[in-house]
Amino acid sequence: MEGCLRPYPWGSRTALAELTGRPSPTSHPEAELWFGAHPEAPSTLPQDGTDLLERISADPRGELGDSAPDGRLPFLLKLLAADQALSLQAHPTKEQAAEGFARENAAGLPAGSPMRNYKDDNHKPELLVALTRFEALAGFRPVEDTRSLLQALDVPELGRYTELLNGAVGDSEGLRALVTTWISLPSHRRHELIDAVLDACRTLTGQPEPATEHWMRGPAKAALDLSEQHPGDAGILVSLLLNHVVLEPGQALFLSAGNLHAYLHGTGVEVMANSDNVLRGGLTTKHVDVPELMKVVEFTPTPDPVQLPREDGVFPTPVPEFRLRSVEDGQAVSVDGPAIVLGVQGEVVVAGTGGDDLRLSPGQAAWVPASARGVTASGHGHFFIATVG
Repeated sequence: MEGCLRPYPWGSRTALAELTGRPSPTSHPEAELWFGAHPEAPSTLPQDGTDLLERISADPRGELGDSAPDGRLPFLLKLLAADQALSLQAHPTKEQAAEGFARENAAGLPAGSPMRNYKDDNHKPELLVALTRFEALAGFRPVEDTRSLLQALDVPELGRYTELLNGAVGDSEGLRALVTTWISLPSHRRHELIDAVLDACRTLTGQPEPATEHWMRGPAKAALDLSEQHPGDAGILVSLLLNHVVLEPGQALFLSAGNLHAYLHGTGVEVMANSDNVLRGGLTTKHVDVPELMKVVEFTPTPDPVQLPREDGVFPTPVPEFRLRSVEDGQAVSVDGPAIVLGVQGEVVVAGTGGDDLRLSPGQAAWVPASARGVTASGHGHFFIATVG
């Protein structure tokens, strides 16, 4: 199957091209390669010229088996390459998505309208596994640590706002109040506050190592980087409340519904429920709906969102839509469909699909239907297997 390239502005002109062995740099940013049956960009099946969505629609039982009684492949697999920050965003629960989708349909909002918050009725939990060093913001940092960071920045203009974190309403409600206030600030006050905060971030990142706790440099540097990409954006302020995460290759982030996050830089493999519902809060020129975002965001702090795989290479996730397994050099594993096998390094051989063995180079993938039996994947390199959870 052939991935569908998505040329979003935050993408890289080199990462996906180099991974797939094409000339680099490319003429435009390449952000994602989609592998799946999403209606917006289904993967092509070169054997017969159809796409995976058509194949599944023609024989849902043979392609998906009992794993998807609604006849839809429940996951979408991607290669993602970010040279700039993605929007500050969160995804709804399944119940919130169904209600929001029905509400916008009833209001007569066209399916392709840029003002839509809900493009479908599904939730969008997602798992990203780093292929390179990968930087992200993910979930709210424990409030005690955030207080320490804001004290280290020592910005007098922040005082009236950060008092919201010191009240008796609890950490989650304090964070909700602070985020809502910052996102809703009038433009001139927001710019004044951001300028003062950025001056403090420059001072903090320029201090000798012992002068401040090491972890504080990451979020301060991220705020400075975001200010260059999105000057004056409220997301710069909100970024200081979130966990600044740096994944090494093989480490992962699982993002459940309501997790406020933004990918900043790096290349990875991402699998998610088959949805495109995104509520944005900043760092973007796209539609931002603050009241709707506040309904969706989960403000409970998350101490450490980084995950590692089990010994068998599977990344544990609490959702039924997908399971992702990382397979390293020299291993041979059986593959039960419905599944997608994606090569990211070296050569992968997928055997037993009913024809000749498929040899996958990095960035190539193979579809394994539920009806296939005795399928194996092996090779000298690195590949991933995405299946239904």
